[in-house]
This record gives sequence, C-alpha cells and structure tokens, in this order.
Amino acid sequence: MKLPKPGKPHEKLERLSGKWDGKETWHPSQFAPEGAETEGAFEFKKDVDGFYLLADYEDSIAGKPNLRGHGVLGWDPKQESYTLHWFDNFGNPPAEPSRGDWRGDRLVLENGTGDHRGRTIFDLKGDDAFEFGIEMSEDGGKSWNPTIDGDYRRR
Repeated sequence: MKLPKPGKPHEKLERLSGKWDGKETWHPSQFAPEGAETEGAFEFKKDVDGFYLLADYEDSIAGKPNLRGHGVLGWDPKQESYTLHWFDNFGNPPAEPSRGDWRGDRLVLENGTGDHRGRTIFDLKGDDAFEFGIEMSEDGGKSWNPTIDGDYRRR
C-alpha cells in the first residue's frame, strides 16, 4: 500500500514548530473571575510522519503551575479545514475538534454549537513571534469576548 504524504496544508502548520515563551493576560471570566497575568510556554512538534503538529502548553501564575494542556493540530482533507483537538487539566475531553483556516498569517479555529462557542487564534508575526488568543461567544458567534491574550517569542 502506498501511503499519502503531507502536503501544503501541513507545511503551513510547521510555521508554529518549536519552543515558545510568552506572557498572557487572562481576562475576567468563568475561568479566572478576577483575571490574571501569567507566563506561558508552548512547544509544537511534527509527528505521525508530518501529518500532525503536537502542542504541549503550560502556564503559571507567580511561578505556580496553572493550566497545562496538549493539542493535536491537523488538516482534514474531507472538510478542507484545519483541526485542533485539545485536552487540558480542566478534564473535559473535546466533544469535537475546533475547526478553521489560515486568514493570512492568522490560524483561527472555532468550536461549539448553539450560542456557546470558543475560538483559538495563533497570529504569526514573522518567524519568531506570535500572538495567542482565546475568545468566547455566548450569542452564536455574533460577538466575541477575549478570555486569554498572549504574546509569544521563539525560545
């Protein structure tokens, strides 16, 4: 059997490969009622013959561990969209992956149904920086509220 090879969509994900450090602002929300300033770290690495980008994430508040998570970024050729399966220490497995696409240098992935939706954003700023964001919507995606904003630099 001849196996498929990764293509251009997979190559675009490789722009995130590497180790990154950043500072984040957690806006007041159900996750951080008073908000918080955190230090975060991402490590993205190719796996499964280049079809997926694995993400390890952690942040800390005043040097104390806070959120930790693992993500799997990939390309779904049937639906022609990028996917993000996310697992973290909140302990809720994803009902379905977030889906999205590149908008210029911004990878925007959305999840949820009905009124409650979430959005994850990786906005590349050249080769050595990206802005990270998580936003929530309670009106079906008509308006979005920031949950986390972060500025990351390549280690």
